[in-house]
Amino acid sequence: MINVNLTKSILGTTDNYIKALEKGGILTVGDLLAWYPRDYEDRTNVLDNFSLINIKEKNTILVKLISLNSQKTGGWKLLTKAVIEDKNWFLSEVVWFNRKYLATQLKPYEGKKVIVSGKVKYAFWKVTFQSPEVETDLSKTGWEIVPVYSDINYIPTKWTAWKIVKLKKYISDITEDLPEKIIKKYDFISKKEAIYKVHFPRNKHDIELWQYRLAYGELFEINYKAISHKYANFEHTEGKSIAIKLNSDLVKEILSNLPFELTDHQKIVLFQVLKDMEKTHSMQRLLEWDVWTGKTAVALVAGIHAIVESNRSPYPSPLPKGEGIQVAIMAPTEILARQHFEDMQDLLIKYNISSHLLVWSLTKKQKEVVQADIKTWNIDFVIWTHALVQESVSFYNLWFVVVDEQHRFWVKQREVLEKGFGNKTWLMPHNLNMTATPIPRTLALTLYWDQDLSVISQYPKWRKDIYTKVARTDTHRYEVENFIRAELEKWRQVFWISPLVEESEKIDLANAISTYESLLEIFHPYRTWLLHWKMKAKEKDAIMKEFSENKIQVLSSTSVVEVWVNIPNATIMCIEWAERFWLSQLHQFRWRVGRGEHQSYCYLFPSKWNTTDRLKAMESTNNGFELAEIDLELRWPWEVYWVRQSWVPDLKIADLKDLELISQIRKDIEEMFEKKK
Repeated sequence: MINVNLTKSILGTTDNYIKALEKGGILTVGDLLAWYPRDYEDRTNVLDNFSLINIKEKNTILVKLISLNSQKTGGWKLLTKAVIEDKNWFLSEVVWFNRKYLATQLKPYEGKKVIVSGKVKYAFWKVTFQSPEVETDLSKTGWEIVPVYSDINYIPTKWTAWKIVKLKKYISDITEDLPEKIIKKYDFISKKEAIYKVHFPRNKHDIELWQYRLAYGELFEINYKAISHKYANFEHTEGKSIAIKLNSDLVKEILSNLPFELTDHQKIVLFQVLKDMEKTHSMQRLLEWDVWTGKTAVALVAGIHAIVESNRSPYPSPLPKGEGIQVAIMAPTEILARQHFEDMQDLLIKYNISSHLLVWSLTKKQKEVVQADIKTWNIDFVIWTHALVQESVSFYNLWFVVVDEQHRFWVKQREVLEKGFGNKTWLMPHNLNMTATPIPRTLALTLYWDQDLSVISQYPKWRKDIYTKVARTDTHRYEVENFIRAELEKWRQVFWISPLVEESEKIDLANAISTYESLLEIFHPYRTWLLHWKMKAKEKDAIMKEFSENKIQVLSSTSVVEVWVNIPNATIMCIEWAERFWLSQLHQFRWRVGRGEHQSYCYLFPSKWNTTDRLKAMESTNNGFELAEIDLELRWPWEVYWVRQSWVPDLKIADLKDLELISQIRKDIEEMFEKKK
């Protein structure tokens, strides 16, 4: 904004304060002006009587400071307490934690009047102010709105407010960050006017004006970068992809050959994908779905439609006449790749589509044969694992790329596929990225903003909810173990998840190894085995293969099973120290079962029977999108999905949960790019 370095002369301060600002990340005038207030005190109505206090709102009141003292608590926190008195001589209490210099600053004002501003709590027949702000300058009772800043490296809010007054003249140098058309469309105030109102508001309306203006600006900046990247990709790939028109009769025919009926959501997403394929530039679409809502069927039908149609009609394309296209589906694990390959064979064979499986366990000679077939277009449909992106694989005319569980791949691995993997024909493929991690729509638009978004959140009618229960006592756990033994007698199978692999001296958590040892005794003579992330990939795949064949009945595992596995006979999921996992993880674990005809169960074992709000939410719903919204409320969004993009700025004003505003901004930006065409 304003890159003038902060100095002693500009602020009228000392070297110590300048150093403290630098340690707090405040280096320039722009940095300090961008240090927005965390709250405001409304002093248009200063109270003088405790009976007028509203316990649901923040209150500002003129009182006498009767006494003040500080002491250490049992947890070695600094507790500062004060007794205050209103005009009718009624008393109240004020409490602060870890405000080191507060007692020293306020001690001279004992017996004098001060202004206290903050929220109150009514308990034990008394009113208590909790960590309020205190103003000792009584002349400020006439102010209308007073900004309250967060401390900057222990620099108090009053100092910050005082020094920002000295920076007023720099506000006029602030440049506009929104297009003129957008400003006129919404009758926005200017950026410099918004910053002025941030620090010097006259009333609540000023606050509303600057908050909406700056929130729009923050979201506009990050979305503009994303959408411009998307349109740049469209321009770069224009004319380099085959436009295959949607053949509704062929789609109906393919759907009639499926062993199940698609849900309405699946049909909508399939239509979106097929319409994207009618364009002559590369599709960039993210398909987000909840577990067991059937996204793979959409990819399969789209791939078959493309291959059949490309062979039927001579579409204008970079391909030599008479040559068709290739489709590739990339899976995160070999076991998943094999599942996809086996499940798709009946339909591929029906349409005379040649296919290959390319995975690590193939011999060197087998890999060479498959790679040669891919390179010379002797194969139409390829299913493989991401590890082989690093191998010398070259396609002849790769036209449609599906990346399953796309968040598990490195960006560079995806880019190799998106650019056609060295296509001989220089064809630029359409890209469908899929993720089974339910993400609130607002967050999905932000994390994957350079792609169009499709969502499948409708579940098949035949899908049974998984009975989920938190074990709250030792007796309940014993009952669960007895129930599991009864299920094992029916030849069912069990997943048992633990957060650590080995015992930790510092963290007393359940772990897969010790759990495995105790499960051996509890469920003898049923075969119990161990699976964890320290094992080699081939060893893990071998264990999962035995589990899928019911040669193992109880699998003690770490979170490695969060990766998609399909074991229809596994009906029970048990999770140790469940409160240590976030909802998105717990939901993924839970749906490792419930894939067959039998009723399935999920049991959560918290430590010390600690039942959290997250665990209660697991009991209340099986819907991944509902849980994702709860997860987003409980923690910072970047932590929810383990994503932190270096080019995404920290939002100071905007809310990533504001779907209406985000959608409107994206619409505004898309209209701008469409008019440029």
